Amino acid sequence: MNTLESQNDRQARELADKVSRMKHIAFEIEHETKEHSRFLDGMGLDFQTARSFLGRSSNHIRDVMHSGRGDRRAMCYIIGAIVCAFLFIYYVVSSFRTK
Repeated sequence: MNTLESQNDRQARELADKVSRMKHIAFEIEHETKEHSRFLDGMGLDFQTARSFLGRSSNHIRDVMHSGRGDRRAMCYIIGAIVCAFLFIYYVVSSFRTK
């Protein structure tokens, strides 16, 4: 009878240890879930900000393109300058990579 009791006590301790580990894992999962939820909320806000910025920019470009001839010429100069800047940056970056 004594061996059955000691075996039962040992199994009860093992079960308690397993329950304790499972509880710890559950708390870790809860913490990770909350952390990821906060991260995703922040990402949603960032995407919303970028979306509104791009929307305003495209509306401004559309307005400039529909306005008079002088604004179109300025827009062409700006686009040309942007293309030249990208080509220059590409040249600089590629020259550093080859060294």
